[in-house]
Amino acid sequence: MRYVGINERFHDASIVFVDDQGTIEFASQSERYTKVKNDPRLHLYLKRMIQKDDLLYWPEDPKLRKQAMFLEKYNRNDVINDYKDYCELRGFGHHHKSHGASAFFTRPWESSEDTVMLNIDGYGEYQSVTIYNNKFKLLHEVVYPRSIGSMYALITKQLGFKALEEEYIVMGMASFGEPAYLKTFDRLINLYFSDDVVFDQDASDQLYNITAGRASDAYDKREAFLRALARWCDTFNPNPEDIAATIQAWAEREILKLAKIARQYGSKLCYSGGVAQNIKANTLIHSMFDQVWIPSNPTDGGIALGAAAIAYGDATGKDRINWQDAYLGFNAGEEVNAKDVVNHLLKYKMCGVLNGPAEFGPRALGNRSLLADPRFDIKDTVNKIKNRQKFRPFAPAILEEYADDYFEGPMNEYMQFTAKAKHDYKSVIHVDGTSRVQLVPKNSRSILRQILEEWYDQTKVPMLLNTSLNVKGKPICNDRYDAYQFEIDTKTKVFYT
Repeated sequence: MRYVGINERFHDASIVFVDDQGTIEFASQSERYTKVKNDPRLHLYLKRMIQKDDLLYWPEDPKLRKQAMFLEKYNRNDVINDYKDYCELRGFGHHHKSHGASAFFTRPWESSEDTVMLNIDGYGEYQSVTIYNNKFKLLHEVVYPRSIGSMYALITKQLGFKALEEEYIVMGMASFGEPAYLKTFDRLINLYFSDDVVFDQDASDQLYNITAGRASDAYDKREAFLRALARWCDTFNPNPEDIAATIQAWAEREILKLAKIARQYGSKLCYSGGVAQNIKANTLIHSMFDQVWIPSNPTDGGIALGAAAIAYGDATGKDRINWQDAYLGFNAGEEVNAKDVVNHLLKYKMCGVLNGPAEFGPRALGNRSLLADPRFDIKDTVNKIKNRQKFRPFAPAILEEYADDYFEGPMNEYMQFTAKAKHDYKSVIHVDGTSRVQLVPKNSRSILRQILEEWYDQTKVPMLLNTSLNVKGKPICNDRYDAYQFEIDTKTKVFYT
């Protein structure tokens, strides 16, 4: 029997299989198969991986979301009927508990008594923030429409980018501006969201006591805020970079408030939710705890992992699953020759690599990567190939044992923090002097470790520029056909089997 978690219907559909020993057999987002970014539909190929004796678990409660948000077409029977031909759907979870479980069950430390969970996103069934202890007892929550994730999404939309998809672009823009409008934002937010209910204890029993029409009122407030923000922008014509810097500063301030509350309940933090993708805020949080763990896929694409982990935990009484790394998706084979890749990089400065199992999460970590020589000013060339804005930064992937020689600050395998650069390879340094560093450990299963070792042998430089093997608006390449198409479209060599 396997424990299967599925996320579907809203965005970032995904599926995860955990075996009866707690090992993750497979994990992938549907977009890698449908080729539609953030696709809410689960691809038929992934559904057909389900077996009749699998224990299927849904990561949230349709009943709660329907009652909280008045979603008439979303109910438990619809979900059950969608999967009755594959296996019996055994249980429904809770959106934020699934977020928390995706981090808690994969944490790298064994103890749990000193662990606290913090989850921040747009909203789940009705919450936008939750803090749980190691027994999943709710310690603190914030209820929609007051939401850090939703507010960041609204500003993303106002700046002309795609909400729930391109917030990371706004975060990159922020380094080019100043938080000049923080007081204005505070006034607008307090004006339109001051009546929101914020609970410090479990609100599930109180949810139905909220005045009728609460959900529609929340959406009305959101739209009213957007209109007010647009009028203000039309009147004062503010600098877009300063708007980006302002929402980033506001988000950091609010996230730090929540992290301080979480710190009261534990010295080790498991952090998840879409807002956990904000690496600048993550860096500020890092020093507040003895250890911080953010899963490779903290977004809604990762709640399928949380659902499978909860099902496994309920069945076995265990509170950890066997997390090794993020290489859990479609396996394209492992025949790429690292020496060939390095020789090409030395001659042409850039190439793609598609090798082995795909990464589970929003970032390429070497198996689905576009690599480049950081010694050259190649950033504009790579941005042009990927059809990205020129200001967008790139991350360095570095052999773990040399990281402290080149960077100072928090770093990990999943590019979730920023560190100050101690070198002058500008193609992997953002305008603020920081880099989103990817550590590549000695035991890495990625082809990237072999490539970096060969690269170091020939250049004495232990890092490469690493970005995802895709173009703007498209999912990261999954299979050899995607790699071939990328090669044709961008005229860039891709090594694949």
